[in-house]
Amino acid sequence: MMYLKVIYSNGNYDTHMGYNHVVAITNYYRVQQERFQSLQDYHDQFIAYRKESEQLGLKVGISENGGSNMLKRMNINNPMQQQKEEADKKAIEEHHTIFFMLGADKYKYGKLIKEMKNDVLRKKDPFPKTIAEACHVLTKWKNHYGGKYNKNKSESNDGIALQQ
Repeated sequence: MMYLKVIYSNGNYDTHMGYNHVVAITNYYRVQQERFQSLQDYHDQFIAYRKESEQLGLKVGISENGGSNMLKRMNINNPMQQQKEEADKKAIEEHHTIFFMLGADKYKYGKLIKEMKNDVLRKKDPFPKTIAEACHVLTKWKNHYGGKYNKNKSESNDGIALQQ
């Protein structure tokens, strides 16, 4: 949780709440897997920035129509309150998952992400629904992309252990 310590380290947590919100949201939206960073480290960093934002009360991933769009995809026309809340949670988790996937190492997973983006244009639903599923997809991805930066590499399996 070293990432969470960054925002609290200056001792002005309560005094500069606006600044802390900006730093937290900026960290979250800028997080990307570095070229030689393991998938496990990227996952931990992403989750830490997400938790940091949530602890500060930031509503990352919430949209006005996210839950209703999720209900439409689930073919629920007259939802109960519990179904609305579950749809909102699923929409938020899907937002975080897509964001996680798009931040993955472009050299290792670029072809996969490009294919997923193309599938969205084809009106398919290619993205995993949870971060755990995304990690599973990324660890199993066989990179046959080629290119000058991927010579002598044929797989992208980092071996990640997720804590449930």
